[in-house]
Amino acid sequence: MNATPAEIKPTLLPDEVVAQIRRKILDGSFAPGERLPAERELASSLRVNRSSIREALKKLEQLRLVEIQRGSGARVRDAEHASFEIVSSLIAEGAESEAAGVRELLELREVVLAGTLQLALRRASDAELEACAADLRRAASPERSDGEFLESLRELQVVFARMTHNRVLRILANSLARFLAEQGPLRAPGELVAERKKLRPLLQRLGVAISARDSETAERAGRELLRRSTKLFADGIRA
Repeated sequence: MNATPAEIKPTLLPDEVVAQIRRKILDGSFAPGERLPAERELASSLRVNRSSIREALKKLEQLRLVEIQRGSGARVRDAEHASFEIVSSLIAEGAESEAAGVRELLELREVVLAGTLQLALRRASDAELEACAADLRRAASPERSDGEFLESLRELQVVFARMTHNRVLRILANSLARFLAEQGPLRAPGELVAERKKLRPLLQRLGVAISARDSETAERAGRELLRRSTKLFADGIRA
């Protein structure tokens, strides 16, 4: 005689249930618009009780990955409408999606950079601009260790966002930097370290442009710097 869901001994925590269902949504096993299996079926297949399933579905709804419809269960939402919280999940779900997720985060840095720099150069005080230029000079110094150099590149967006005095941009920049710092493959990509001689002049040019409030030169140097680091970081993930 088969055990009923109530008799099944839970083997997963609610957060683990969330992770399993989230993974199936993100990899396409559960397609946008599709109804998830009934709570009883999910409880049976995942070997948890129905209360854990209900708790997991509520979290998935908060993440905007499902829409719970009274009387008809949960329907999968398109992941492009999901909460920013799932970005770390996109990176962590296996080697192929990890590389894609990191590349997309780095591309986001490039897209946001122009507006961030323009706002920073309008709002920052002379002292803030000089501090930023000093940070860039230190990043370009050959005396910096490889680890310090990589950390400087990861933190560029944070430095720029801080000068905008815009809390949303600062939160976004810090989130991007934190996600990137947490990814093991990004900690020491040899390809990036080998390119330090090419990247140093860009850091120096960017620092000079920021000191002069030259937004056009700053944006051009910043875009080139992030474009190079995006490619090299992504190549480091694939290696």
